[in-house]
Amino acid sequence: MARQTGSDDGPHITNTAVDCTAEYLIQIGILQGDLNLTLRVEPTPPDDDAPLAAAERRLARSLLYRWRAEADAWDMTDPEPLPVRWTPSRRVASAGEHVPAGSGTDTIAGTFLGLPPRRRLVVLGTAGSGKTVLSVLLTLELLARRLTLGEDGVPVPLVLSLESWDTRRQSLTEWLVDRLRQDHPGLPPVDGVHPARRLVLERRVLPVLDGLDELPEHRRAEVLDALNAGLGGEGDAVLVSRTDEYARLDQEGKGLRHATVIESLPLRPEEVANYLRRARPPARAAAWARLLETLQKEPSAPVARALSSPLMVWLVRRSYERHPAGPRELADRERFPTRAAVEAHLLDRIVPAAFPQLPANPGRLHPPRTWDAERAGAWLSYLALLLSRREESELAWWRLHTAPLPRLLALPALLATGIMLSFVIKAGMSGYAEASPLGDISVTYAVTGGVVFAAVARSVTASWFGQRLAEPRRSANPLLFIQALRSLDRHARVGPQVRLAALTGGPVLVVLLLALYVFVVRDPVLVWFSVGGVLPVLLMIVYAAPADTVDAATPDELLRGEQSALITTLTLVAPLIGAGAGAFFWLNGGSGGWEAAVGSWAGASAMLVLLSPWSRWTLARCSLAATGRAPWPLMTFLRDARAAGLLQVSGGTYRFRNRRLQEHLAGQRAQDRGTAASSPEPAALPALADSRQFTVERTADHYRLRGRSRRLPLAHWAALGTLMGVFVVRFSVSGQWQDPVTWLVLLIWPFIGALITVAGFLLPRRRLELELTRDGVTSVIGRRRRSYEWRHVEEITVRRAIIRGRDARFYALQVRLLADAPRPPRRYRMGEGWFFVLPLGLSSRVDPQLATALADFAGSRWTSSSGGR
Repeated sequence: MARQTGSDDGPHITNTAVDCTAEYLIQIGILQGDLNLTLRVEPTPPDDDAPLAAAERRLARSLLYRWRAEADAWDMTDPEPLPVRWTPSRRVASAGEHVPAGSGTDTIAGTFLGLPPRRRLVVLGTAGSGKTVLSVLLTLELLARRLTLGEDGVPVPLVLSLESWDTRRQSLTEWLVDRLRQDHPGLPPVDGVHPARRLVLERRVLPVLDGLDELPEHRRAEVLDALNAGLGGEGDAVLVSRTDEYARLDQEGKGLRHATVIESLPLRPEEVANYLRRARPPARAAAWARLLETLQKEPSAPVARALSSPLMVWLVRRSYERHPAGPRELADRERFPTRAAVEAHLLDRIVPAAFPQLPANPGRLHPPRTWDAERAGAWLSYLALLLSRREESELAWWRLHTAPLPRLLALPALLATGIMLSFVIKAGMSGYAEASPLGDISVTYAVTGGVVFAAVARSVTASWFGQRLAEPRRSANPLLFIQALRSLDRHARVGPQVRLAALTGGPVLVVLLLALYVFVVRDPVLVWFSVGGVLPVLLMIVYAAPADTVDAATPDELLRGEQSALITTLTLVAPLIGAGAGAFFWLNGGSGGWEAAVGSWAGASAMLVLLSPWSRWTLARCSLAATGRAPWPLMTFLRDARAAGLLQVSGGTYRFRNRRLQEHLAGQRAQDRGTAASSPEPAALPALADSRQFTVERTADHYRLRGRSRRLPLAHWAALGTLMGVFVVRFSVSGQWQDPVTWLVLLIWPFIGALITVAGFLLPRRRLELELTRDGVTSVIGRRRRSYEWRHVEEITVRRAIIRGRDARFYALQVRLLADAPRPPRRYRMGEGWFFVLPLGLSSRVDPQLATALADFAGSRWTSSSGGR
């Protein structure tokens, strides 16, 4: 404000406001001058969340379309959502907000959104009880509220399987970010980058996590610990699991913190009747009338109890949708006197229902192929029969070569392929043979040298990892050398002193041999042995470590890891063997170095490929497909069978959805149709007291089992058979079959093998003892004795032996010790607090006398079954 004087009209006052941000300007008094007002106009602040909100809507829309397609594939919402009910869990106490029982998608969505202050929900249930249906319906309702009703504060549910989360490598946040980037790469960018990280960090997505019970037992606690750490104090989540598995973890203090726990309830007969009445074709009301009447008037009928599962309701719909007679036969009590009989009849129809002859909705996440139901049933029946004969439940692709047909064809296929490759190599190196004074023998020596060096590298590696090279190897990256060293140390079966000596002495030996050549003795053999012999062995050990088949995300990931490891060995190990052979010729000043290098590389590559798990898998897949026992795209079929609900994934292997389904498809049904819907009871084992190999002493104060087992060495036959095959290939290519020396060389290998086996069999039998007293349990294996006092034992049971994360493929009596109990030596440790007592064999079934003694002496510590694999 300025006051000016000197004019005739009196004082002249001017008010000037510059860059004013005031909303109101008030002038007090008489305005005699000018009022000049200049305001700075603030631009409308940009909405920084607009691009992120657009990406969030795009994600929600994509997920809504996808899960609608999945729900339609299982008839979850047609004509209306299944009437699945839930109640607060009676077995697991809720650490979060208590909620009343309810049913319907609106109620469960509203219940979840009303959980203060943390929205954490655990949905439990038995197999087939509808817990997965509840989680899918919750997902659809949350997405509908987010998109259709525009409700604020509704997160976007992201349904994921816990099997794909490697908690040792990724935190919860990093895993969610990676999955968003992989599954939804087309989301609009925010600030030039994919919006996954901001969506996760700002808690705009809700993880809905399924498959906890499908994880190996020793990983479940790890995953829940990582989940609790990743959610922190404010994170929201939904967790779906079977009741028994989660209850066991909760008793150990490993449950989801601050979570509300509910359980799905069986479907009510009258609700099922109303649902089927709306779902059935209107023109076929008469065909469905008797079943619906039975459900309404006889709630205790076998069919009513069988249809308390959403899985069985879905089977009824799919099986009788076009059946001319309709489902009236299910109400016949003479034909189906028990619930198990009804379920068995519906299980007969599960394969046609799972593989309909209709094209899948392309909007599904993993739309299955259109498979012929009859052929799919035959393939699944063969796989189920294969597992049942072995008394196993895990279908591993790298073990399929042990099936009768691939095992029969293994040696002929190996020899035929070796001979064919030998002829190809010989034809490709014909120029080298003509130029060499030794002729074809030079090619033979080059290829044979590569084969022998590769066989040595493989044999040393097999010894290092405890003969585990038949299992898939982890994905190998030559650039991650430090991680590879950690992996080989974790999986090594040799002692720490041997590991230290090999990993330090091996490189020193290579440098020493090369230094001897350069400064002392100019003998090319030193270079050949160091570069083509020692160095390939070291790299083979470093980059051929077996994968964690128990911890693997999916079977497909294991297969890709094996293929990656095979490529790495072909590009690192085999070229070094060839380089060593070539260097020998170059340093000798002679010609033929390149030809020798190529020949040795070819021989080594052929050896590494033919004896790899990938080649065995290829043989099994091709032989089973050629004879109609499995489809050619077997992994695709297994993925589709899992998507159809017939299989589930456990670590890196497939399993049938439950043991009952496996036995049913294998044709080994329970003798008593009135048994429960679980697996049939196995036949009783003969008493150990009747065995000639064991003696049993039982008094009121102790139980003693004594016996001896013979050793039967068989591992050496693989190496001897390999060497014999090498000579067969060599003699086939060189045409030396009429030479008597040829037959002598071939027959010497089986003679050596038989000699080793007989010598091992004649060795003194190994001592095995187990003693149970009121004070504890004692085991003796050979010269080693180990005792556990009952006051230190929390639980004793029979579990699958998991040694250093590796499935040992046999069952053993094991104990879990209390936290303050003294720990036995490392050799007894099974992981997750379990310790080895006594091996029992390939089956989890326990001798009746031993089970009775364990129940008597161990009391409540003894459990006849554990969740162990």
